[in-house]
Amino acid sequence: MNKIIIIGANNFQVPLIKKAKEMDLETHVFAWEEGALGKQYADYFYPISIIEKERILEIVRTLNPVGVVSIASDLASITVNYLANALELTGNSLHCAESTTDKYRMRAILSKNGLPCPRFCLLNENRKTLCEGLTYPLIVKPTDRSGSRGVTKVVDKNMLEPAVQRAFSESFTKRVIVEEFIEGKEYSIEMLSWQGEHHFIQTTEKETTGAPYFVEKSQHQPANLEKEMVLKIIEIIKKSLRVLGVEYGASHSEIIITPDKEIFITEIGARMGGDYIGSDLVKLSTGFDFVKAVIDVAMGIEPKIEIINNNHSGAHYLFPKPGKIIKIIDNSKNYHDIVKTEIYVKEGDIIPEIKESNQRAACFVYQSKTGRLNFTPIEWHTDTY
Repeated sequence: MNKIIIIGANNFQVPLIKKAKEMDLETHVFAWEEGALGKQYADYFYPISIIEKERILEIVRTLNPVGVVSIASDLASITVNYLANALELTGNSLHCAESTTDKYRMRAILSKNGLPCPRFCLLNENRKTLCEGLTYPLIVKPTDRSGSRGVTKVVDKNMLEPAVQRAFSESFTKRVIVEEFIEGKEYSIEMLSWQGEHHFIQTTEKETTGAPYFVEKSQHQPANLEKEMVLKIIEIIKKSLRVLGVEYGASHSEIIITPDKEIFITEIGARMGGDYIGSDLVKLSTGFDFVKAVIDVAMGIEPKIEIINNNHSGAHYLFPKPGKIIKIIDNSKNYHDIVKTEIYVKEGDIIPEIKESNQRAACFVYQSKTGRLNFTPIEWHTDTY
């Protein structure tokens, strides 16, 4: 049986592990054991942190795998490409891995090539750059994190230092990017690359909690965009992927469209989008098995891209009022369009003010043939604290 290496075992990696097993692959999964939900589905599980690249490589060399893969994780993608390059398997270059996981490097490359980005600057712990000349409001965030960790909108100089300190506390490399805030609507573009050819898969429309933390609260496919705008975005993203060196696998490109229909790139990841975007929503909206295609690419097999459906799909994250949860009532079975519901908290838990994605209380995923759905199938009863 062919062996495949999977980096990471959190809830976003579970569909990947399950799909690999459906494809009759022997799964060897590496992850820190705490929170490793995918452990129970793996054929072999190794309780090793995904950042221990050299240690993982020593083990993997003895396994003779056909591919190395992960989804929806910047941190995991660094190790994936390190292993793929060392083992001469299909993957992106180490330069590409660095350029698509470091927000400052990404911005610098895109800007150098004339691609539309907000104006930005870099701060390190020595504060050698003062970010003079940027216009408020600003967005402050770590260069190397995702999931809204350490992200803050800053409207004046009094807010800047606390926001910078928060971003530094979340950064692995202690580097922070500060950029001008762009007013507009957020979207992402899901694509798949093979040998440097970039194939458009789907558009996603995003809703967040807004300022100051911008935690994502829902994703919808397809986005409500005119065809001409989609074609323009695809052209920009394809050029961006080329200059960043993306050649293989999924990509998740985030943009903002202003009221004047200007396009600004906010982030490009050489990985599948999280929040169920790639693992669930793409297949529900298009019929295309994105997860299988990513595994095929990792094994050096050219993917067959077929868009066979034109449905609506989405993921809603739920936010109870801050306080102690007294009661949870799950009514999701009463809605036939809901295909998945996950509740991450229990009665007695304390709900804080939501500042990061990992603090969200529940999620449900839907598929609809008639249009976008907006409802709340879960009732929360909380006491303030």
